[in-house]
Amino acid sequence: MVSDTSKLSLLGAGSTNYEYSSPTADLLEVFDNPRPEVPFVIGLDCLEFTSLCPMTGQPDYGSIYIDYVGDKLCVESKSLKLYLVSYRNHGAFHEDCVNSIADDIVAKINPLYLRVFGDFNVRGGIAIKPLTIRRNSPMASELRDEIAELFASFDRLSARGPRG
Repeated sequence: MVSDTSKLSLLGAGSTNYEYSSPTADLLEVFDNPRPEVPFVIGLDCLEFTSLCPMTGQPDYGSIYIDYVGDKLCVESKSLKLYLVSYRNHGAFHEDCVNSIADDIVAKINPLYLRVFGDFNVRGGIAIKPLTIRRNSPMASELRDEIAELFASFDRLSARGPRG
């Protein structure tokens, strides 16, 4: 199957524009799922996520792990990187960042299943690790069982280990 890249404008572009304070789903580009008939997990790790504490303005650092089973569309990775970078000067609590990321990805690709986990560095003696899950419903029980088995295998085989 040949991928249709006509909708992608960032990958391979000569120059890149960075937005540092206004995360929006509009920054995400998508492409057609090359194998929509076969459920499979796509794992995306952002190990250098940065946002600002909305109260103090101090930087918060952590990792964002995005795992999903696509339906018709997939998220293009360079646009995801630029989208996640847009949180750099954005003031939001960790819990809100993780849920906003999930909401924006769902708005763009409507995956069958999505898991977003934030593993934030310790601040004030506490590490915050929010996890959110989104499901495309309704979903047949056979497909739901297959996705649960896929994620169990993914977590077992992934060098990152299980995350939820």
